[in-house]
Parts: sequence; structure tokens; C-alpha cells
Amino acid sequence: MRVVLLAALAAMMLSGCAGGPDRNSILQELNPAPMSQRDWALARGTYVGPVRSTTQRFGFEGQSSMEMRLDLSGWADQPGIKARMDTGYSTAWNMYGEHKGVYTNIPAQVYGTQGTIYPSTHAPNLLLLKFRPYGASAGAGNWMILTIRGNGAIDVDLIGHSGWRGEGELWRVPATERHQ
Repeated sequence: MRVVLLAALAAMMLSGCAGGPDRNSILQELNPAPMSQRDWALARGTYVGPVRSTTQRFGFEGQSSMEMRLDLSGWADQPGIKARMDTGYSTAWNMYGEHKGVYTNIPAQVYGTQGTIYPSTHAPNLLLLKFRPYGASAGAGNWMILTIRGNGAIDVDLIGHSGWRGEGELWRVPATERHQ
């Protein structure tokens, strides 16, 4: 009986983790062609800004606020990404919590990071980021869909584990302030 109850609980938690159906529908809507090299060259740089999200699943209702720094480099068919995230959250289970993370797909910058990013560009102006933490993790990581606008701004749509959904806006950092 315990095994059956544990299996039912595991299935219920996995089905509510904003995974399968939500993420597959996103992949079906994205253009399979990569962003043009010209558009990607205009998008490269450093961006900062907030991403706010909420969740309402399994008594895990809560809110989070993430301050993000995103460095875009490389080419449209092989983007180099480094993301720093400082997240504060409050849920029904935790009055307050913090999480700091650095994720990258750049081999020379992997030391000291919490996971890997799997990026892909999509025409005309979208970038999909899949975050995979190192080690054993119940969550499959977050997905972000970045819409790169021509005015030095990026719109962020976040789809996270346990039903976290959010949005935000990142702004390009001037070249003179990037290394501070």
C-alpha cells in the first residue's frame, strides 16, 4: 500500500511540474530556423533587469523576484551564454528564501557555476534558454524565452518547475559599465 501511495504522489508531483505539455507546446511554436547572424550581432552584449514570477500548485503558492545579469556572446547557431541570478522567494512552505546561481555553456567559465544552459536562437528574434542544475535535483530547471527587441531591451518569459511562471525585462548595459 505504501508503494502505491508513493507512486501516486510521485506521479501527481511530476504531472504538476510545468513540464511535459507546457514545454512541448512552446517548442512547437518556435521557428526551427536560427536567428540571422546580423540580428544576433546586434543582440550580443550584457543585459540586466528583474524577472518576477508566481506559482499556485500543491500548496506551493508563492512569489519570487529575480535580479538577472545575462551575457550574450558567440554566434547565432552557437550562442555563448552566462546568466547570474539572485532570487528571493516566499511560498506557503517557506516564509522567505534566497537562491543565487550562475549558469553557463561557455567551457572556460564553468568553474564555480551551479549548472549548464542549453541555448538556441529562433528566427526572427527569439532565444530559448534551458537551465539544467548540476547534481540531483527534483526540478528539471527553468526555461526562459527571450524576445530580443531592437532598442537594447529583452522581454523575458519564465517557465519554471513546480508551476512557476513569470515575466520581466532586461536592459543592455553600456560598454563602459560592463566589467563592474
